[in-house]
Amino acid sequence: MSVRPLETEYKDWTIRVITRSTGRAWSALVEVWAPGKSGDKTAELVPYNATSQNEKAAQEAGRLAAVRFIDGKLAK
Repeated sequence: MSVRPLETEYKDWTIRVITRSTGRAWSALVEVWAPGKSGDKTAELVPYNATSQNEKAAQEAGRLAAVRFIDGKLAK
């Protein structure tokens, strides 16, 4: 059983981290929305394929991946 998706904001972007158990480890699906966007159709998938020891660590690592992804987009 997983908890609700972690939804946060960073620089007006929306970040959603959905964790799932892969047996002994946790992985995460990480999506972001640009400012003013919402809904699954406008989500951008963040490249992330690490695993963590627990769900909270997977959420934090996924969010960090999203922050790096957003910073990379804003730097262009």
